[in-house]
Amino acid sequence: MIELLEQTGALRCLLLCAEKKRFITELRRSAVNPEGIASQNALDTVRVNLVQLGLITEEMEEGPRPRTWLVITDKGRKVAQKIREIQKILEE
Repeated sequence: MIELLEQTGALRCLLLCAEKKRFITELRRSAVNPEGIASQNALDTVRVNLVQLGLITEEMEEGPRPRTWLVITDKGRKVAQKIREIQKILEE
C-alpha cells in the first residue's frame, strides 16, 4: 500500500487537500499553473491511488461545465497529520 503514496505529488496532494477541498485544476502543473504539483497524467494516477486508499473522495459539481473537487476523508486527515509531523522532524 505504501508504494501507492510514492507516486509523484501524492503526499503534497494529500497535504493540500487537508487544508481545504481542491479543484483538480488547482493541482495540475501546466504553463498557466507552474505551482501545480504534477502533470495531468501523474495527477490522474495520484487521484486514483488516493481514492483507492480511502484518503480522498471526488465530488463532481453540477452544471454545464462541471468541475471535480478532491475532498479529504477522516482517514486521509489522519495520514496528512502524520506526514506533517514527519515534515517537522525533517525541518529540525
